[in-house]
Amino acid sequence: MAAAAASTFLLIAALVVPTASASAAESAAGPYDPPTVPELMDRFGLPRALLPATARRYLLHDDGSFQLFLDGGCVAEAGGYRVGYGVKLSGAVAPGRATGLGGVRVRVLFAWVPVTAVEVAGGEVTVSLGPIKKSFPAAGFKSSPRCIAGAATPATASDG
Repeated sequence: MAAAAASTFLLIAALVVPTASASAAESAAGPYDPPTVPELMDRFGLPRALLPATARRYLLHDDGSFQLFLDGGCVAEAGGYRVGYGVKLSGAVAPGRATGLGGVRVRVLFAWVPVTAVEVAGGEVTVSLGPIKKSFPAAGFKSSPRCIAGAATPATASDG
């Protein structure tokens, strides 16, 4: 009987001690609180206003590749242009630039054209539509574009 009590005590001790030390380690370091999408934009020197406020979740990999998720597709007016955002955006980010972009399009005349890169330097934001580049004053990117209610996203508009 003493042997059974001793083994029960050892089992309970083995279960309680690691839990207590894990809790102590977690509380000492605190829970991981990743940066928000706007904070991440700041860290990379990109204007927060490149994205609508519905951009809330992301995956950022060590090599700079990313996936960014919006609450839903969005069409917004920005600088006199209509910009369409898919539910998922992707590309690679580095200080002052995002390249290899997918999921963002701009309306040019009657067609939705993919935005392939964005660079920020010298007080300007340069947007690449494939080989075509257009620069805008960075001062024009002060507030996030608002999604237009009821506007069809580029994917929906082209599915017709």
